[in-house]
Amino acid sequence: MLATSLIIGCSLGWAGEAFHLNIQEFRLDNGLEVLILEDHAVPLVTVQVWYRVGSRNERPGITGISHFLEHMMFKGTPKYGPGLYSQLIQRYGGTQNAFTSYDMTAYYSVLPSARLELALDLEADRMAHLLLDANEIKAEREVVKEERRLRENAPTGPMYEVLGALAYKAHPYHWPTIGWMSDIEAITREELLAHYKTYYIPNNATLIIVGDADANQTMEAVRRYFGALPQGPTPPPVRPPEPPQLGEHRAEIPRPTALAALAMAYHIPTFDHADALPLEVLGQILSQGQSSRLYRDLVYERQLATSISANADLRIDPGLFTIVSMVQSGKTPAEVEAAIYEQLEQVTAESIADRELEKAINQALSGFVFRQDSIQQQGFTIGSFHILQSYKVINEYIDRLRRVTKQDVARVARTYLTKTNRTVVTIVPMSPPKAG
Repeated sequence: MLATSLIIGCSLGWAGEAFHLNIQEFRLDNGLEVLILEDHAVPLVTVQVWYRVGSRNERPGITGISHFLEHMMFKGTPKYGPGLYSQLIQRYGGTQNAFTSYDMTAYYSVLPSARLELALDLEADRMAHLLLDANEIKAEREVVKEERRLRENAPTGPMYEVLGALAYKAHPYHWPTIGWMSDIEAITREELLAHYKTYYIPNNATLIIVGDADANQTMEAVRRYFGALPQGPTPPPVRPPEPPQLGEHRAEIPRPTALAALAMAYHIPTFDHADALPLEVLGQILSQGQSSRLYRDLVYERQLATSISANADLRIDPGLFTIVSMVQSGKTPAEVEAAIYEQLEQVTAESIADRELEKAINQALSGFVFRQDSIQQQGFTIGSFHILQSYKVINEYIDRLRRVTKQDVARVARTYLTKTNRTVVTIVPMSPPKAG
């Protein structure tokens, strides 16, 4: 563990009070942003392409299209046929994958630095020349539908989707990233192609390279592979923000499950808002660790819940502060809910001890630093910060977090965690139908 900590410290520039990622920024004439972080500790490199597109860029009728297109990005171009992207990366001992969220879609690989240009070639090729073969679309549609079914059949799967659908009425955060089943079944090749041409363009993407790569030499290769790709029209803006919530929203879902569950959501500001970090600290105080307020009271002392978490889900547009709990057998969601409100009412500046605040901030700091334990994770940090705001705020994060006060935490709890701003969804166990 000590050796690992020292390696992380050296590669990240973490030395007690200091934290700095020496990220170099470049931009091609076609608008492609390139961010490079050199780290020559091991002969590996991660190549990541982050697109500014997610489910927030969809509309009713094509929900889930960003995720569906992510699957199709591995299904071939005229140069590299179906599956060859993954096969070539793996041939040289590399790994690769992708993900889609509300705000972004990212593709990433880790491979020997000697094969950096292979990854650049593959990513540039599928940015501009995706086949979208009808048979591949048909096959992959079934894969996505199965993912959708697995979520629907999970004991608490519908809870999170209903929570989002109740909390948001106008904004595209209303639907899940995977989309609704009826849309997955109906999305056409023409719609996939239009989505691809709209968002998979150099001026809507950021190329991130972290690891054993010389920035100047790497940029020569980047220009060779990406420089000729045409710039596209600026993608359309997302519809106006979600209107203020005027009262509590509530739903109860009967499910064939052994334990009840409870989920709450409160509207909060954007990732780049001044209240974002106090909300993150609030989440730490409420539920991080066995001495946190919600865990100590509901799980350990009163044994009302088997688990509980509180989290500020910060996004490009206003997100949600969520509290999720699994209810102890023999207890009810109403008992857990009442206990949560008791704890929220006690989050005042006077009630937060100096040690409690210090612990919460230190937990957030250590979580941030130790999430950077690989070049892939460093790339994820750069990409997510840059899509949500800017990579430049990474080096400000620790200092800004340390400036959060008890007054800040109490203020955001008082401002956002209100009844009229609240959505509550409960999972209630139901008896399975009798056989025969």
